Amino acid sequence: MRRAALAALVFFAGCTEQSVELFDGSVSTPDSATGLSSRDPENCGDTETECEDDEYCIAGSCVCRPPLSLVGEDCVDTNANGQHCGGADRSCPLCVDGSCGTSCAVGMEICEEGCVDTQSDPLHCGECGRPCGSNQVCVVGLCEPFVPAPCSSCPCACARACCAYPGRPTDTICVDAAACPPG
Repeated sequence: MRRAALAALVFFAGCTEQSVELFDGSVSTPDSATGLSSRDPENCGDTETECEDDEYCIAGSCVCRPPLSLVGEDCVDTNANGQHCGGADRSCPLCVDGSCGTSCAVGMEICEEGCVDTQSDPLHCGECGRPCGSNQVCVVGLCEPFVPAPCSSCPCACARACCAYPGRPTDTICVDAAACPPG
């Protein structure tokens, strides 16, 4: 699933100025002194590469988004994938937190032979098989757009929510949602 036209925030130099605009992915976030291209999944690095849905832009390169791991050429959640449970070559009928198991905890759903929280999982957001785009995070079962924050810590000049990117607490993002994603 590629991103649809969504409302998102576009930030300008520094934490004190902001403007809300609609964009369809063709607008990029200006770098100014903040180095946003090193974290922008839509314009990642010097070549302005668009990262895949299962990737995030870290230090100017598209890499597997946390908590996914590279297995072959695919980004996989080894904590919740029955074909790669706990590692690349381990198969289980049901993967529970990276180990073979028999049932999921309350509130978890079985997707790809693994237990996932569809309220926060970026590959199964809201339901099994519904990934969020590279410029989205899963918040309460909804894929919510984000942009790299123009500052390094919260509070920041975000109109909705200033958050740490899941699994990357040093990457601050502005999320177009009433809450931050967990983790």
